[in-house]
Amino acid sequence: MNLQHTVASLRRLAELRAREVEGLEAEQVQRQALAERARNSLRRMRELLEEVGRQSAHCPVRASNSAHYKASLVDMIAAQRRDLAAQEAAIEAARRALAEAALRRERVQRTLRDKQAELARELASRDQKRQDQLALQSWVHAHRFAHAY
Repeated sequence: MNLQHTVASLRRLAELRAREVEGLEAEQVQRQALAERARNSLRRMRELLEEVGRQSAHCPVRASNSAHYKASLVDMIAAQRRDLAAQEAAIEAARRALAEAALRRERVQRTLRDKQAELARELASRDQKRQDQLALQSWVHAHRFAHAY
């Protein structure tokens, strides 16, 4: 029974490890989507910066206004780059954590399979011993009655 308890505990642990991996995978997908949005936003801000430079060349007031706007855009682009770098670092850290969690899950699953096989062998051995014992009892009983008649 102890081995059955071990298998049941390992099964629960394997389920927990699988849920952990699934949760980390979902978080990773969210982080990657957020980083992709940041990349797209950064690309659009760069395009907008180029467009503002082309449109403001004709009027001095518009050029002054565009210069302030461009300075704000440059600041936002720099902030967006910093945020994107932080997100990419978080993605890499999460990728390592996911890989480690997947390895832990695989180790538990491998141990579970080994213990299940060991339990199956043990149960088969017990069953064989039980059948051998019944066969022996039947043989002894048959021979006792055969000699009695």
